[in-house]
Amino acid sequence: MRSNRRGNSSEGGRLSNPLKAAVTGLVTAGAACFAYATCVEPYAIELVEFDLLCPRLPKAFDGLTILQISDLHMRQFGRRERKIAAMASGLRPDIIALTGDLVHTSGGIVPFLKMAKSFQANVGMYAIYGNSEHKNGILGSRLAKTLTANGIVPLLNAHITVKRGESEIAVCGTDDPVTEHDDLEAACAGIATETFKLLLMHTPDNIGEAAHLGIDVVLSGHTHGGQVRAPFYGPPYTRSILGRRMNAGYYGGRSLMGITGRRNGSTQLYVSRGVGASGLALRFLCRPEVTFVTLRSL
Repeated sequence: MRSNRRGNSSEGGRLSNPLKAAVTGLVTAGAACFAYATCVEPYAIELVEFDLLCPRLPKAFDGLTILQISDLHMRQFGRRERKIAAMASGLRPDIIALTGDLVHTSGGIVPFLKMAKSFQANVGMYAIYGNSEHKNGILGSRLAKTLTANGIVPLLNAHITVKRGESEIAVCGTDDPVTEHDDLEAACAGIATETFKLLLMHTPDNIGEAAHLGIDVVLSGHTHGGQVRAPFYGPPYTRSILGRRMNAGYYGGRSLMGITGRRNGSTQLYVSRGVGASGLALRFLCRPEVTFVTLRSL
């Protein structure tokens, strides 16, 4: 009897070894993924470059370049920020579009301005606010004055006109839609119907209204691309009321109509994965990005 009990115990021990190995493997893999998501991928910034064909873009603006930087969530001038500054210093776009959540706290303003000094644009540098600027104790009016004093034009429910010869386009911007400070109609007020319109809008959620107002190109962020993506599934959560399908990248034509459920005319949307992180400071299978867009006329 004693011998049998010892034998059963030994056999049970042998049966548990594969389970122990599996658990150990899962723990090791999980630790490796967490280390990668916190220490590697958040700093693996990708420069995404593409041409955007715009049917209504005046010929004089063919080749107009835009550097979009979104969702910096800046707190300090650290490793990530140095990489962005180095990346941007090698580019000379016509327009630099800063599409919200630039600073995470008021302490991030000075580091942000330090980084922005490395940015150079042929036409201008334009900024809008995201929810971060409104929710984290940052005074909007004071920040707007600071941006202006440092050569950055805040487009908060406003627009400017850019001219080349006898042709012109409008660059529009809204204040943050998430905290309901946006007024898209005010941003477009006074722009002729036939004028090509580029809109900076922190979140893509109001793309339907933008299409209704005849916006040609919308540059957004806010979703962070989901920040964490599962293989073969994508992001479980995107911060967009439009759901998982509106997470990052290009949307136009049928792809945009399938999400909004309406015809959107010639409106095209690009949603940046952004640079920073909110909530958990990690990224997994969703690299941060800086975007370089070249507009092309027909």
